[in-house]
Amino acid sequence: MMSLRAGAVALRRVSVARAPFRSATSKALAQIQIDEDNDKARAALEAEKSEVQRYKEHMEAPGSLPHTVWDNMVPLPDPDLPEDAAEIAALDPAHGRQEPLRPDGQPRIVTIRQQQARVSQAPTDLERHWIISFADDGEYAENWTNPLMGWVSGAEPMSSNMDLQLAFENAQDAVYFAKKRGWKYVVEEPILRYGRSDDAQYQDNFLPQAVAAQVRRERTKCDVWHRTEAGASHYMRPLKYHGDGIVAQHGPNGDAPIAPDVEGQYKMR
Repeated sequence: MMSLRAGAVALRRVSVARAPFRSATSKALAQIQIDEDNDKARAALEAEKSEVQRYKEHMEAPGSLPHTVWDNMVPLPDPDLPEDAAEIAALDPAHGRQEPLRPDGQPRIVTIRQQQARVSQAPTDLERHWIISFADDGEYAENWTNPLMGWVSGAEPMSSNMDLQLAFENAQDAVYFAKKRGWKYVVEEPILRYGRSDDAQYQDNFLPQAVAAQVRRERTKCDVWHRTEAGASHYMRPLKYHGDGIVAQHGPNGDAPIAPDVEGQYKMR
């Protein structure tokens, strides 16, 4: 089935082909080429996703559960923007108060990326969101680290407040917002987590898959845990520090020889 974006590209291609020669500008042709390249890149990313990741995105998509009483919220359609979306920032009176200009007059460049996973019970949940970061090195953040305490500081006033790192569900929404604010942006490559194909689970750290398969196959006759000395006493008297004798034991018979071990008994469960 053709996707909505692919259908839009095909419709734009047909409209350009039917238009007079003068109306088929190079800008429209370039936009068609850009859309086709984006579709190819998107198809390549979808092919690299695991089956679990595709199923998860399908369940979270609006309208994916037709039999539920309360489904996911359907996003509102995008408003009609001018050809240059940065014109909205020039008409917004709050733009100048909330976003101070750089002293050198250079345009602000932000980085659109996914949040990095952290060591926690759900380390990859942060990677579900995309943020507009003002404090990434290499653009115009000009970060430096205090050599004594390790504190990080930067020359970008927009990065002083962590609340300004806006979170979005996908990179497309973040790019859409950056265009409306008139920001130049750089989009980083998405983080893809490849699933394992060997059906490895956490319990395999304690019960290997081969042993679990043997237990299912042999059931009560499985003797993988058979021990010849099970149930026997393994009492021993330690040597002294220099190894020149046995440590003396307390009690009336501390010097008595060690009694022989009882015969081991292994009980099949």
